[in-house]
Formats: sequence, C-alpha cells, structure tokens
Amino acid sequence: MQLSQVAFPPVSVMIVNLQDLNKKEKGLYLLVLLFFTTLFFAKLSGVNAVVTGILVLYCFWFSSFREKWETLKQRPYIQGMLLFYFALVVSTILSDDIGWGLHNLKIRLPLLLFPASIGLLHLQEKLKERILLSYAIIATLVALFCFVTAVYTSDFFSRPEYLYNDSLTAISRQQSIYVALAINIAIFIFARHIFFRPGSYKGLMCLAVVFLFGFSYLLASRIMFAVLLASSLGFSFYYIIRQRRVLEGITLVLGMVIGTVVIHKLMPSTFNRYKELTYQKFDFESRGKESHYNMEVTPDQWNGANFRLAAWTCGWEVFQKAPLLGVGLGDKETELIEKYQEKKFYIAIETDKNVHNNYLDILFSLGIIGFLIFLSGWLLLPILYAYKTQNSLALLVVATFAIAWITEVYFGKNFGTMLVGFFVPFVLISSDPLISTTQKRY
Repeated sequence: MQLSQVAFPPVSVMIVNLQDLNKKEKGLYLLVLLFFTTLFFAKLSGVNAVVTGILVLYCFWFSSFREKWETLKQRPYIQGMLLFYFALVVSTILSDDIGWGLHNLKIRLPLLLFPASIGLLHLQEKLKERILLSYAIIATLVALFCFVTAVYTSDFFSRPEYLYNDSLTAISRQQSIYVALAINIAIFIFARHIFFRPGSYKGLMCLAVVFLFGFSYLLASRIMFAVLLASSLGFSFYYIIRQRRVLEGITLVLGMVIGTVVIHKLMPSTFNRYKELTYQKFDFESRGKESHYNMEVTPDQWNGANFRLAAWTCGWEVFQKAPLLGVGLGDKETELIEKYQEKKFYIAIETDKNVHNNYLDILFSLGIIGFLIFLSGWLLLPILYAYKTQNSLALLVVATFAIAWITEVYFGKNFGTMLVGFFVPFVLISSDPLISTTQKRY
C-alpha cells in the first residue's frame, strides 16, 4: 500500500475535532488523554491509579466478551503476557515472604491490566493515530514544562547542574532514565507523521523533535540516547537509499552532529556521563564516591558502568542458587542484599540498589521457566506479530523497551510498568477483526 493512498485527516482535525468518533470512541480517547496527562507526575500517581482503573473497566465495556475471546485467540502475544503475570503470581505464592511478593505483584499489575483490556481492543486506525499523536504532544508539553522549571531553578544557568539528569525532571519526580524512554517514543511518533503522514503543522512537529532530541541528551540516559542516535542514523540511510531523498537525509544527519557539538560547547561537563564508560573495573569493597557529571571522572569512583557490572555479577550468582524456578518474587530483594553482604558490596547495601537489569531481575526471581515465558510474551511474540503485520512503529517501540531493559529494572517502578504495560499492547493493536500478514502498517 502506497503512503499516498492512506487516507489520514490533517493533524489539527485529528486532535481537536471529535465529531468523527462515536460515543464509545470519544470516551476512550478522553480517558487515555487523562491517563497520559497524569502519568508523568509522581505526585499524581494516586489520580493516575484511579484513571487507570476507570480506563481498564471502560475497555472491558468497550466490546463484548465474545469479541475479546476471539481477539485473544488471534493475538498470541497477549496470551504470553497474561501467562507471564500468572508466573509472577505462582512465584509469589512459592516465596517465603508472600507479603513482599504481593507488594511486588501490585507494582507489576499494569502488566496484567493493560494487556487484558487495551490489548484486546480493535480500534479504527484514525483513533489509534490520534491517541499516539496526542501522547507525543503531551510528552512534549511535559518536557517543556520540566525544562522551563529547571531553567528557573538554575537561576538562568548560573547553576547549570539543574538542567541535567534527574534534576531536569525534578518537578515531575520521575527518574530521568524512564522519562528518556517516554521521550524517545514521542520522537518516533512525530517522525512518522512528519515523513509518512499527510497533514498540517509539520513545521511545529519538526521543532518539537529538535527540542525533544536536545532534552533527551540532557536527561543523560546514555542507552536511550544511543537508541535515539542509532534509529535516527538508520532512518537517515533508509530515507536516502529507499526514498531517494538525499538532501533531507543528509540534513537530518548534519542536524544531529551540529546539535551534539553545540551542546558540548555550551555544557562540556555533560560529556562526563559518557567518559565514565571507559572505567569498567571494580572492587566490591571500594569506598569510592559515586561519579557525577559535574565532577572530575577518575578510575577509583563508582560509575554507571562499573556499578552495573558488579551488580550483574551478584545477580547472576543469585540466579545460580535456584536456576529453574528462581528465588521467588517475594524473596528476590532479600537474596540480592545477602549476596551484596557476602561480597561486601558496601555502596549497593548503603544505597539499597537493585540489580539494574530487567532480564537478570526476572531470571533470578522466576528462574529459567519464568524468564522464557517473559521473553515469549513481552519480546519475541510481539516482534513476530509486528513483523507479520509490517508494523514498523511497533517494532521500534518494542526494540526500544528491549534495549532499555538491559540497564534498569523497569518492572520494579510504577512508571516503568505503566509505560511497558500500556505501549507494547497498544502499538500492536489492529483495527481488523482478522489480521492479514500482507497488509502494511507504518
């Protein structure tokens, strides 16, 4: 299907005008907008929980049980997601500390609720596009609000440290690494509309992408910024070769290079976050300070690279203690702390650090069986389904989550499980009752 043959309303109509939606669709759209708006601010977590509950119940009412059952049979990745949550429940029951297991299970509740609700919907393409674009706009406004607040806090750059890393998102009280992933998704959505969708306000979208690109750098998530650079470069080469748009592709590459140079000149100390990666040796018993971008980087410090290598070593040894079924969702923190104590890993004990790897956290919590269920439900089956339906945005979103899981335990934070639980099932939604593997979805 040619892009020019896809009928999409202009962006301004998509966002403002709701007349082309039926009553059920309007309700769903407004609830999702409210969910997005409250998602970014930790102070609104209680409101977000209520909105999430209403949204989930609304999705159950949106279509009949029979339709949901038929959809469940058509979407094997949803079956895998639900099976993974069942594995979490079983792991909790088998834990010694069931109470703490229930606490961890509650944090991971979005991994059940969203696949069982949002993931079983069939939506018109125009509604799905409208929701995605609305998310990108809301994410941009939140980023702008954080940036303006940080500029004010910095006394207009006299204290530039307030413009970087977690300080940049202090007003939202969300960790910058999770916000960075949310910003990447917004950039991908805008880019798809700029290059592949007809409509107005593309100039404003380009400005939004430029701002979000710089904002992503200042968030200092090295892995998410690397994903952004790699996907941008990959798309540039695709655009030059496949679309024969040499000028646009080269301009995109030059824009990234110039932007990086400008940021380096304005805030040279921010590159310390990347210099840390050259210091990977560690001593568990080291009392060295944690490195910070605004201080000189030295080999005796704990940094993002050598700390993770040390924590991963501990996590792997915990896994070896119970490789088949894991140590249990309720006991995983206790087992990890005991391993830290055995290694005299003082900094991890004193700061109550987790293993900083979603895959490893699941591996030693649920064992090989639970880990394989997780890989199938949340990674392999979604990628296969997205590939069969030629859903390139879904492929990119799932791949971004897969890479993000390497350096953080996303299933241990409410914001992380909300992002994963909502977006992976949502981007895979199809409007067709029967999916054709030859139908192309950009």
